[in-house]
Amino acid sequence: MEEELIQRLESAVARLESLSIGSQSRDTDLDAVAASTDPSIIAFEEFLNEYVGKVSSAAAKIGGQVEEATSVLNDAFCVQKELLLNIKQTKVCFMF
Repeated sequence: MEEELIQRLESAVARLESLSIGSQSRDTDLDAVAASTDPSIIAFEEFLNEYVGKVSSAAAKIGGQVEEATSVLNDAFCVQKELLLNIKQTKVCFMF
């Protein structure tokens, strides 16, 4: 009898854990969508497309080390964008 109760309890805990993980991933997905539609993120993407894109296309015409350096710069801006998205998704409450 006790073994059956333990198995039922373990089964219930497993179901609760799977529900908890599922709701966390949905919250994360919703946070990602909200962050990607944030005006500051959209403005940063526009900046990347307009200015960094122009520099990258000019550097591609020049080639060589200029193109390589511009590629590194473009990668750095992309990493910064990912950082901004992660910051927007983070829910932290500071109390002073």
